[in-house]
Amino acid sequence: MKNALAAILAVVAVIGLGSLFMKNSSDPVDTIPVSNSTYQDLKAFQIGAYTNVESANHEANEKDALVVSDGKYYYVYKAILSNTANIEKMINYLNKENVYYYIKNIDSSQNFKDELYKYEEMMRQTTSDIAFLELNKRILALYERG
Repeated sequence: MKNALAAILAVVAVIGLGSLFMKNSSDPVDTIPVSNSTYQDLKAFQIGAYTNVESANHEANEKDALVVSDGKYYYVYKAILSNTANIEKMINYLNKENVYYYIKNIDSSQNFKDELYKYEEMMRQTTSDIAFLELNKRILALYERG
């Protein structure tokens, strides 16, 4: 019985001392984010792959998309996103529109990523599908310029 009482008192004392020396973790002013977990690798929503540029351009014009070439194939991208919420919005939109897509990881310059994050923050905050898609067009134009 004495051992149990001593153990309980020791636990209470440790918790009490710990709470005195620990800062309140809910204080946002002192919080320094290490990384933003809402952003992932760049995801391209590929809606086609073609061996000739005319077919790729035709698909891109019909779907407000972008043609990207690797020298051998012409890929049609409907979106390039990294924010988890925006990726989900795009998936829902494409599914609703019955657009078949393939999501693949791509790479880009840090300058593009910095600009992308700004546009994606606006995308994340909008509730309008029209605004979301217009911002997506601007992202594709940024990617096309390099």
